[in-house]
Amino acid sequence: MGQATGKGLATNKKNKIFVYDKQRTSPLTLEEVVEKSEFIFICVPTPMHSDYSGMSMAIVEEVAGQIAKVAKGTGKQSLAKSEFGKIAIVKSTVLPGTTAGFIKKYPKVNWAMNPEFLTQNNANKDFLNTARTVIGASSKKVGERVKKLFETIYPKNLPYYIMDVTSAELTKYMSNNMLASKVLIADEFYFLAKKVGANYDDVRKAVEADPRIGTHLRVPGPDGDVGFGGACFPKDMIGILGLAKKLKVNMSALSAIWQENLKIRKNRDWEHMTSAFRKK
Repeated sequence: MGQATGKGLATNKKNKIFVYDKQRTSPLTLEEVVEKSEFIFICVPTPMHSDYSGMSMAIVEEVAGQIAKVAKGTGKQSLAKSEFGKIAIVKSTVLPGTTAGFIKKYPKVNWAMNPEFLTQNNANKDFLNTARTVIGASSKKVGERVKKLFETIYPKNLPYYIMDVTSAELTKYMSNNMLASKVLIADEFYFLAKKVGANYDDVRKAVEADPRIGTHLRVPGPDGDVGFGGACFPKDMIGILGLAKKLKVNMSALSAIWQENLKIRKNRDWEHMTSAFRKK
């Protein structure tokens, strides 16, 4: 995600990119990157708990605190006096309410939330060919400034959706969970087609022709398995189910989809990814 963001913004030579990565050798310290930058993107893991009870915000919270120490004093007051106040942009997939918490805890920093909609295997290409850009911001002025940054690399007709930070966070979760749910529903119709003697591919093509439904109904999926795997769908479904349970919101349909995925999915590839889990 971080590499795709950096490479994408660098396609406009006027954008100067500075990088700090704790896991790799970086030419600059975190403090130097923050001091040199107008926009600071936070692109760190938000792993799920090892017992599937939810997601951990510990890493992103730690990094946000470190950035706030350096960027403080460049928030609302600076933005009112100058258009060059720094903006910390949460790019990581975080639970709804996380960025609002940063705004409350670190009020002297401008905050924004810009969810990514990237696939694991084509992140760089996806970044430059996005269908829309969602921007959550602590103020209208902050949102417009983030939009102007993306306008340096995206076509003029690209749609932008500027909203509050919590709505932006939820947009990411709803998008991924809708797509994951569609995979499971397609799988069920695939199994039904085999039972009744229907040609699933013929059915699929006719169904995909409806623009309200869309594509990506192939079964099995790209990896030859049914259900969904990868780095994003399982984590994001676990994350939102954990939050719903905490808030006592009934999401039984989504929960049933997750349980069915665990039942039919043979390759639980997410369980073997280095940053997928974190102990509670």
